Amino acid sequence: MRFTFITLSILLFTFSITGVALADEASEQTPVIVEPDFLCPAAEQLARPGMCSWIGPGGHAARIRSYELPVDLPAIPVEQPAPVGLPVKRTYARVATDAPVYSHPSEAGKEPLRLIGIGQGVGFLFVSLSNLIVYEGEEWFKVNDGEYIRRSDVELVEASGFQGVEVLEQPIRPFAWLVRNYDARLSPGGPINSNADRLFRYDVVHVYATEKVGDWNWYLVGHNKWVEQRNLSIVEVKAPPEGVTGRWIEIDLYEQTMAAYEGERMVYASLVSSGLGDWPTNPGLFQVYVKLLEDRMSGAFAADRSDYYYLEDVPWTMYFDGGIALHGAYWHNGFGFRKSHGCVNLAPRDSKWLFDWAEVGTWVRVQGRGEQ
Repeated sequence: MRFTFITLSILLFTFSITGVALADEASEQTPVIVEPDFLCPAAEQLARPGMCSWIGPGGHAARIRSYELPVDLPAIPVEQPAPVGLPVKRTYARVATDAPVYSHPSEAGKEPLRLIGIGQGVGFLFVSLSNLIVYEGEEWFKVNDGEYIRRSDVELVEASGFQGVEVLEQPIRPFAWLVRNYDARLSPGGPINSNADRLFRYDVVHVYATEKVGDWNWYLVGHNKWVEQRNLSIVEVKAPPEGVTGRWIEIDLYEQTMAAYEGERMVYASLVSSGLGDWPTNPGLFQVYVKLLEDRMSGAFAADRSDYYYLEDVPWTMYFDGGIALHGAYWHNGFGFRKSHGCVNLAPRDSKWLFDWAEVGTWVRVQGRGEQ
């Protein structure tokens, strides 16, 4: 959210009010830009644009007026793959309390095979489930071969149905996902546009222009539809890392987005969730060094292990930076926001697409900073 996109109409408007003296084609003189040295109120600048500076409140008002979009806005050159059901075939659950695991329900009350959550807290512990059986009137889930857990000790979770987009042709302007439901404004920082439909989380929009008001950028996403930057995650075309050819992946930590490229051509993009707080995802240039259809992940970083996590059968995992991986996340639907212990979380459909597309050795560039 740190670029300024300038349309052709803005450029033409800039030339009209700054008094650009173009050099004769036969000469080698540098063009001279004459900028008035005084500011104007908005009304004065709109009435007499050539007499006023391009900065200040008058300049701001003039730029806003210059953002005239065509009546029929161009289509965003992306397409969401047809949903054919979630690719995850397992049922998952959060361990809701300290939970013993037994070799069979008949062993309940004896020494368990292992404990999930005992002494570690119960906030971030997930298991995958198979059979549900009833033994002596009590429901049990089979979690692995020869392992059973009480039905009352877990809460079923539903994996996110979100998916990013296939990019049909190289975008000529940035596009973005809404990450919050939002009522667009008539102008940057202005009143709600009551004639515009409400924008909803995961809607995809074009970005036509940028204005900064206070600490935040505002983006023009349609006719008189301005959105403040904390409500969007933006994707824009990036050049490949030096020396990288073929397929590569771009992770933007600030925007919380991912884009897949074939050479210079963007072919897929989506939202991610990277490392939060004390567990950052490291910027740098890496390569996928192993791919796993499923992996069990657990660990803790705090000395008191208060941040302990345990995740069974994490799908479509690709490690690229030590213990940091791109992988599916079935336990949340917060994509576009930082949530992980350092890995790059993807919605299940996105992780399956990326896993099938990438190879061991595919380059991964992580850029930006992980906090707002």
